[in-house]
Amino acid sequence: MSKNVSNFLSKLDKLAEKTIQVFVPSLKKKVPVKPLNLKQQKDLISSVLDGLKGTLDFSKTLNTIILENSGIGDLKLYDKLPFIIAMRKDALGNKAGDIELQQVINNIKTIPFNIQDSKTIKHDNLKINLKVPGLRQENILLTKCEQDISTEDSQLKEGVGLLYLFELVKYIDSLEIDEDILEMSEIRINERIKLVEKLPLHVYTEMSEFIEAINRYNNDILTVGDFELAVDSEFFDTSSTD
Repeated sequence: MSKNVSNFLSKLDKLAEKTIQVFVPSLKKKVPVKPLNLKQQKDLISSVLDGLKGTLDFSKTLNTIILENSGIGDLKLYDKLPFIIAMRKDALGNKAGDIELQQVINNIKTIPFNIQDSKTIKHDNLKINLKVPGLRQENILLTKCEQDISTEDSQLKEGVGLLYLFELVKYIDSLEIDEDILEMSEIRINERIKLVEKLPLHVYTEMSEFIEAINRYNNDILTVGDFELAVDSEFFDTSSTD
């Protein structure tokens, strides 16, 4: 690499040290985050081109960008939107379709944050310990999911069902029956899915309520008037600002 290019790259790195201030409700304060760069935008847009695996990769890419640009290692799923909206607004402007992103940021600041971090569901001698995963933990799970899903599997109609199962698996921290405790992080994804499929149907209502609390919080943040903002690859596409 020539000296001129090296010097220019160093200057670009210094330019990237500029930060945006993002209010994170769970932390009750503003934190600095680096802006999106062109490579990160490219990764987000291109990640969804591979069916089910692409959907998983989009989430993983977004998590990685948030972790890298914020430098905060213990962020959780409910912390994603403040960073996503702020970085997108800074990079591509305030408009996303019919929605002004500043209104979404206002929602982040005003909507009460009342999310339960953990919950234990009991059914006879079974205990299901639920926990909101961190972005790092979700990425580990998403990586394993990609490894365990073949390209053929990603094209099957059952793909939506698999995503639903992965969503449940993501929130289960451990299972207990009598004196036996099974830590979900210590077993393969396929084994976790088999365990989840064997759980009594009775427990799914409480599990869904725990997960839905986060989804409802996010949906409220993304709703402006009669419109709900969709966070997908198009959201990060320059053409979506037109």
